[in-house]
Parts: sequence; C-alpha cells; structure tokens
Amino acid sequence: MLHISPQNTDSSGNKKNATFEAPLELLLSCHDKIKHFSSTLVELSIALEKEGWSSKLITTADQIRRYFNIASPEHHLDEEHHLFPAIIALDPKLTQPGSIEILQLINRLIKEHVESDALWIKLDAMLDEQSEDFNTLKNLSQQFKSSMHEHASIENEQIFPYAETHIGDIELRKIGLAIARRRGIKNFSIS
Repeated sequence: MLHISPQNTDSSGNKKNATFEAPLELLLSCHDKIKHFSSTLVELSIALEKEGWSSKLITTADQIRRYFNIASPEHHLDEEHHLFPAIIALDPKLTQPGSIEILQLINRLIKEHVESDALWIKLDAMLDEQSEDFNTLKNLSQQFKSSMHEHASIENEQIFPYAETHIGDIELRKIGLAIARRRGIKNFSIS
C-alpha cells in the first residue's frame, strides 16, 4: 500500500552523491525526498478516506510529519541562508544579463517557501489531531504535493543549473561547509 522510504537514486537509477561536499547534489536529494513525502501524503489522505485512522496509517502520518517538521525546514534554510545569497553575491549590482531574472526567481521561491510552510502547518495540525475531515485533508494534501513538486522542479531546472554554471567549486564547497556547520556537524571540513 503506502511506501514510505524514498529512493536515493537519480532518474537513471544511479546512486546520488548527496554530501555536504556536493551541496547541489544534497539539495537535489532533498527535493527527491520532498516529492516522495508529499506524494505519500496524498496516498495517505486517500487511504484515510477509505479506511479511516489505523495504527499503520498513524505510523505513516508520523513519518511524513517528522520529515516536514525537521528535514524540510532545514532544506529551506540551506537555500535561503547559503545558496540564494551565494547566487545573489555573483552580481549584487545586477549588471550581468539574467541577474534580474534570477533575483526575481529567488524572491518568488522564498515567497513559495513561506506559503508552503503555512499550508504545512494546517496539514500538520490535521495529522496530529487525526482529523476525520478526510475531504479537506485530501484537498490540502493534493495542493501541497502540487506546490512542492512545481517548486522543486523550478529549482532543479533553473536555480541549481545556474549555480553549478556560475559558482566555482571552491565556493560550492564553502556553501557545503556552511550548511554542515549550521546543522551542527562539527567534523566536516573542505579539502
């Protein structure tokens, strides 16, 4: 029925190198998990509508809640505190072609983070209280999944390739180090 463990492979089935040394791969890996857990949330809402709350579905809801309450906010901070500022720092006066467009896109993505966080707060409360308003839960879950998938796709297809093309390897490793340190990982250094 519900499969909770996200795959740690790319679309070709290859293992991903999701480490702090490769922060863009780390962020891509997070997007895979965000897509997986938001899709599982929709599956859960459909199962709840058919079966009601069971111990198995409560466990699934708890796993989804743990991901979106712990890992997902860290991912937003990774982007907002480390990746986006590094992109903006490439051309702070917005003199290069495409700089204004990329800044507008970053502003849009930050706004979407706020909106998705607000939607998640509603969903989290419904899951926590084991709401039986299954129709609302399903509708909000579908809205959340749609927004998460679209948001991740924009970042995967526009922001990350831009960063990979314009940010040097040393600077990317510095971003990875900053992410690791902000997350409290002390035994990590860049080579």
